[in-house]
Amino acid sequence: MTLKRSRRVLALAGSLAVLPLMLPGVAVAATAPIDLGTLPGDQYSEVNAVNEDGVMVGSSTPLETQIKYHAAKWDALGRISALPGLGGEQSKATDVNRGGVAVGWAHKDADWNQAAVKWAPDGTVTALPYLPGGDYATANAITDGGVIVGAGRAADGTMHAVRWNPDGKVVDLGGLPGGTYANAEWITPDGRTVAGMASDAAGKNHVVRWDLAGVITDLSPGNPYSTPEDMNDFGVIVGSAEVNGNPKPVRWERDGRMTWLDWPERDPGWARAVNNAGVAAGGGYLVFGTESPVKWNRAGTRTTLSTARGLGYDIDRLGTVVGLENNIATKWDAAGTRTVLGALPGGSYSVATHIAPNGTIVGLSDNENGRTHAVYWLAG
Repeated sequence: MTLKRSRRVLALAGSLAVLPLMLPGVAVAATAPIDLGTLPGDQYSEVNAVNEDGVMVGSSTPLETQIKYHAAKWDALGRISALPGLGGEQSKATDVNRGGVAVGWAHKDADWNQAAVKWAPDGTVTALPYLPGGDYATANAITDGGVIVGAGRAADGTMHAVRWNPDGKVVDLGGLPGGTYANAEWITPDGRTVAGMASDAAGKNHVVRWDLAGVITDLSPGNPYSTPEDMNDFGVIVGSAEVNGNPKPVRWERDGRMTWLDWPERDPGWARAVNNAGVAAGGGYLVFGTESPVKWNRAGTRTTLSTARGLGYDIDRLGTVVGLENNIATKWDAAGTRTVLGALPGGSYSVATHIAPNGTIVGLSDNENGRTHAVYWLAG
């Protein structure tokens, strides 16, 4: 289970289905989220990653006609601070390692020329080098050892997956033959495996993986329009692949095999997160018009966590799933016991998006003013 989460918007479809046996969880008393607030003058905020010690990074945004991101960091006590940019008006932090080093991107000037950046624990910002002849880059993930991965524009204008070594050297990981886009989204803690997405010569997306030498492997050669959502510490990836126009949940094993997770034939579904035991969480349309949160065990067998509208967003080493049910942040422990996490005072929507190894849960909630703020729930 990685601590940052990618974003996907999938087509709505579905049909009536027979649900599998549900865990007999009993709802317990709701707990209140803690408002992480915004930077001065801003109205919205979001957390994109949380590390093992509960340090969070993301962005804060003003109320404007055009979204403008300001990179932000919260300590384990929930206190927010601004991360400096490179002179332009926008920046965003996307990941943070155990040492408190954060990565992301920042605009260099008013023309929105963008560089990948890293922030030291004291907030000092450093622009990472471009690919030779390139003029655009973004950083997506960082290991505790300081290896960073992301994407950058090459001299020919195509987007390549990129790795930055701890000494700052930029390494071009390229993409699939004939493709014009590749993006490295995750890296294992040992730095040996990188995963992400790349397009083929026809413009179709594939789940791909790079080894330590930078050699790329297409994990979905027979299944274009595949989408990765998460990778665990051992290089196991989950996401979806299309069948007859609908996404279906998939797990790609360490040896590259693609395992279809249990799902009704005609209904769209996807896996969003995987822990180090290979247990996955996600959901889909088991009943027409209703997204339901589910969990899959290592064998790929599905357990429906709720028949109410919802989705699983993350899963920890113990098998605790966090997400939402009926538009309110919810967690399900390994036995299926449900805890409604609640929303901010006056809010009607919340979602739990990440769970850290120390049990801290982070997510989003709207407030009485209709503004969406980053929030967190302490372990316990």
